Amino acid sequence: MGDAVRDVEGMKRLKLVADELHRELSGRLGRLIRLRTKLPLKESHTNGWRVELGSLGLGEPRLEIWYCEWAREGQRRLWYGFYAAQADKLRRRIAVLPESLRSVRQLNDKDMRLATGSRSDYVLKKPLGASEYDRPIYEEFHESEGDYSYYGQYGSALPEDPETIRILVGQATGFFESVIKSRQPDAPPREHDREQDYVRVVNRHAVRQHLAREQDRLSVEHCLRRDQFRCQVCEMSFREVYGEIGSGFAEAHHVLPLAQLAESVVSSSQDLVTVCANCHRMLHRLGGEEGDIARLRRMFHRE
Repeated sequence: MGDAVRDVEGMKRLKLVADELHRELSGRLGRLIRLRTKLPLKESHTNGWRVELGSLGLGEPRLEIWYCEWAREGQRRLWYGFYAAQADKLRRRIAVLPESLRSVRQLNDKDMRLATGSRSDYVLKKPLGASEYDRPIYEEFHESEGDYSYYGQYGSALPEDPETIRILVGQATGFFESVIKSRQPDAPPREHDREQDYVRVVNRHAVRQHLAREQDRLSVEHCLRRDQFRCQVCEMSFREVYGEIGSGFAEAHHVLPLAQLAESVVSSSQDLVTVCANCHRMLHRLGGEEGDIARLRRMFHRE
């Protein structure tokens, strides 16, 4: 395959991934980030291209995706992550991330060189090792205007077919979601918003009791471990879909019908069932009645 044809194919692949990832982020994180309406491809100066997906806010780090040879000369790889024109903004954000999201390698100006035969494209002097793909990496570089930085992951899979692209989009979405939501540990959906899911229930006091029991930490932990963090409606496992960053991630739904809730009821793990975020919201919309889990399961499987 000639270089020109290879470049055209590469741009097509990046555009496919960027469009699909943009849709996923819009559905999953639309309220937490500022997504761009247009996604033009730009040269990356690493023998490839990049796409700006959006940002965490005005003047805040951007969400980007690259397809280039930076990680290993001669072979383009997909990178997804955050870029900050002021390195300290990104540095402060990742400093508080959990251990599972800590960088496995840090890169700087000393780690790069000009690509063979190029005057403007750069690559790593030491290519990434196999264990460094699909893991967070922090990069910080210096220029006359100041330091800038990147924090993200290089995909081990190559975006060469629809199935691999689907996997990469899932991994990228999971990574962005984990990083962004871990920055907001004290900002779950507002109680008012959560209550509005129960559009069919008149007794708002019962709804608030139900939501409070879903937040009982000890019972929730027992429930999630009992169900091995697998959604009991759609059978999704975040770890199986997103890898290590999805480990230990799931939600708990209180199964006791709202009509039976009373002040004296003590929550236990037996009253909870593990669900993913999507199924959890759908269960709330069903109205909090007995048999909702089975009903939603039949709806999901179209039985």
